[in-house]
Amino acid sequence: MKTTHFAGVAVIAVAMLIAFTGSVMADIPVNATPETKGITVTTNINAQGTVTASDSLTWQQSSDALDAPPLKAAVANSTTGVVEGAGEVQYTAGYTENTMAVQGVTSYTKTTALDTGNKIADKNNIAANKIVTFIAANEQGRMVSSEDILIDGAGQTTSSGDKILCPFGTQESGMFPPFCNVVMSGSKVDVSLASVSTSASERFVSATADVPVAQAYSVSVKGVTSSEGSADAIGSASAFMTAHLMDGRVLNQTDADGPFAFASPKAEDISYSNSVSASGIIKAFSQSYTYQSGIRRV
Repeated sequence: MKTTHFAGVAVIAVAMLIAFTGSVMADIPVNATPETKGITVTTNINAQGTVTASDSLTWQQSSDALDAPPLKAAVANSTTGVVEGAGEVQYTAGYTENTMAVQGVTSYTKTTALDTGNKIADKNNIAANKIVTFIAANEQGRMVSSEDILIDGAGQTTSSGDKILCPFGTQESGMFPPFCNVVMSGSKVDVSLASVSTSASERFVSATADVPVAQAYSVSVKGVTSSEGSADAIGSASAFMTAHLMDGRVLNQTDADGPFAFASPKAEDISYSNSVSASGIIKAFSQSYTYQSGIRRV
């Protein structure tokens, strides 16, 4: 299990390396709306019998008009080369968790937080953390819990002049290239005895492009310790990550005596998937995924 985990993280890390030759290829975060929102939900359940919990979020945000395709592109004046228009970036984020525990003793603790404001590199727009322990009362007792988190971002050619705080990251062309990246990760457990902890988070709203877009997900399944002793987890557990990442470049195509011209072709296309599973008597199961993309990463 450990080998699979390290392999998955290594591939994503390589995929998100920043290329400083030519225009940067990376996700560009969307800026916050003038009015921001915050939602925090905390749940604590300790019960014998049946417990159900459901958590669902869909969030779309654009730097221009939402759901008005095609995305607007920044353009450069054919005479001066000065970039005109900001260009458009749009994100769709999603989070879902469903847990059902029947005929057993359940301890369920969870905190979900949503904040639509601009974030710095160590903060998140979406965060969900839970710990749930289940002990079946008989052979029919079962807990099933599934969870996933999604980030789907797309951007047209975008002006970079007012989006980079770091003076060493200024783009010579004055534009970020287009991108279209989608990443999803999650887990599922089906157990009669287990202690399960998960953590899910995303960030894609920021005042400047220096802050990388990020998604992180982790799951851990282990046995239960009680006054009667310790026992390994029983059941099945799985985790997954899928990603399709496409980025472009801004290429100067100006002739020696001609008007200013540029092109924004696709220059990178990455498809990645990872899945792990275990079933039976589980002594330990853990998996962690991290995605980060930006003109600089932390």
